[in-house]
Amino acid sequence: MTASTDNILEIDAIEVVYDGVIAAVHDVSLTVPRGKIVALLGGNGAGKSTTLKAVSTMLAAERGMVTKGTITYEGKPVRHQGPADMVRLGMVQVLEGRRCFAHLTVEENIIAGAYSRKLSKAEIRNEARQDIHLFQALERAPQEPSRLYVGWRAADGRRRARDDGQAQDAAPR
Repeated sequence: MTASTDNILEIDAIEVVYDGVIAAVHDVSLTVPRGKIVALLGGNGAGKSTTLKAVSTMLAAERGMVTKGTITYEGKPVRHQGPADMVRLGMVQVLEGRRCFAHLTVEENIIAGAYSRKLSKAEIRNEARQDIHLFQALERAPQEPSRLYVGWRAADGRRRARDDGQAQDAAPR
């Protein structure tokens, strides 16, 4: 393995600007070695979420853009891809704020995570069931409406487990 492929993700001196004038992130660099876990820590407003949105290419939805530096995922520059492209490459971001499809059941929300992949309906349902089993807090609730897990007081961590299960079904790397 060469030095450039030892890392699944490389961020080099990025700057992120919102609305063309608000500098949210300045000179952020980090690497994520393949097979390792890296924590991005900082106080409120430090740019953690903005940095992750830069990697998953979700900045445009909030009128943000990377104006300097480079992001490389799996050895390829991340510049012109959209969020759907990144999901197909295995980059999945679980957003804060518990965003889900409130009108769908917990199981249907998890299944939604797999639609970017070329799987049969049976394979998608099987993976959703595996995820529900993996996230044991959901085993009691696959057919319950997701709107029950939107508020901050959802019991047993099921709200977060539902969100993580949805991301897991998208086959992140």
